[in-house]
Amino acid sequence: MSVESTDLSLLPDWLRRELADRSPDARVPENRATDRSVHRGYAPRYAYGRHRGPALRSAHRASVMISLLPGKSGQWQIPLTLRPSQMADHGGQISLPGGRAESGESDWRTACREYGEELGCSTEYLQPLGQLSPLYVFASKHSVTPMVSVSSLKPKIHPNPDEVAEVIYLSVDQLLSDECMRIGTLRRGNSEFDAPGFQVDGHFVWGATAMILGEFREIIRRILRNYNTEPWFM
Repeated sequence: MSVESTDLSLLPDWLRRELADRSPDARVPENRATDRSVHRGYAPRYAYGRHRGPALRSAHRASVMISLLPGKSGQWQIPLTLRPSQMADHGGQISLPGGRAESGESDWRTACREYGEELGCSTEYLQPLGQLSPLYVFASKHSVTPMVSVSSLKPKIHPNPDEVAEVIYLSVDQLLSDECMRIGTLRRGNSEFDAPGFQVDGHFVWGATAMILGEFREIIRRILRNYNTEPWFM
């Protein structure tokens, strides 16, 4: 059975088990310690390795949310947001819902609060599955922890126009497919550089968001390879 043809209905359960040891205090097994290195393959060539940190002491804590929502034909969908072009940080780029932590907040609480504020929806149906590797976003001086969640219901979304120009849904099937992967050429000032990323509904997803989604993609592909050879979840 190929990765692309695997039934993903049990994906939340597989992810919950796979990410169970991702709490900040847990010791990550050696075979999973390389997940952070996946970021390198999805990093813009302009980054010069700065995303690998260490983060500056002045860096702000932040969290983003990868939420699996039910879509058509039983597919899981991940909502992404197009930032308004006038935003100071990452304006005009595709992002995962999320933002800066407030004093005393946990990573999960930050991700939920920002998710609700940006998408204008309730987060009470989101169930935590775990977290991915932290990522230092040097351009905005944030140390970002990606949280992963699932909902059995697709919430009614009313995006905050100050933070979200458009909500774009990326299906897990799309994410796993090689067809949506691209190498884009971008310009910043007088500099031109290549950036790996994903093509989603006419939008190019690159930078920190592509690096986080890239790690998530590789984790799912590893789960499915294990599923095809050793059904440990049975």
